[in-house]
Amino acid sequence: MNAEVVILDSQFIIALGAALFLLGIAHMSPGLSLLDARLFRVIHIGLRRGNPSFRVLWHLGRTPFTLICIGIIMVYDLRSGVIAAIVFAAAASLEWSIKRTFRRPRPFTLIPDAVMAQPRQPKDASFPSGDAMRIWFLALTILWAFGLPSLVSLIACLIALIVTLGRIAMGVHFPLDTLAGSGLGLLAAGVADYLISSIPGVN
Repeated sequence: MNAEVVILDSQFIIALGAALFLLGIAHMSPGLSLLDARLFRVIHIGLRRGNPSFRVLWHLGRTPFTLICIGIIMVYDLRSGVIAAIVFAAAASLEWSIKRTFRRPRPFTLIPDAVMAQPRQPKDASFPSGDAMRIWFLALTILWAFGLPSLVSLIACLIALIVTLGRIAMGVHFPLDTLAGSGLGLLAAGVADYLISSIPGVN
């Protein structure tokens, strides 16, 4: 794939990520917040039987795993890894700032029949989902950094989707939290790939 096509793909992913994040902010509307809570119950009750698997996959959305993967990219291509690290640091800082601004309570603290099944109880705010942000950032950044085939791309995105749904199944995020987090991850991955593809000497 030539650089021009990659840049166009990056721009699409950036736009998609921004759109998903803006959709997630809709939880500020009382009506949509109520709808979000109802949708949470449907997904949470329907998927929580899979929590043993979600608890295993939970580690893929954690910061340590993300840093390990970025380190592997650095070994493969130092400049690509450095760009990925800088963009990830910016995205993580933005996610932290948004959590501090919105301070949305976790669903297991608000909904009586919600079960908190995550291995470690989160103590920060619910919006946006940091795990969803990290797994989607990784899913696309690793694919672009290593030039992996389409089948691997589909598998990576499927794993990212399962990890994202696990945030709801384990009772720690509302659906709109995960949409916003996924959007931030896609946006960051698109920016990283755009920079990797645009700066001379990276590839």
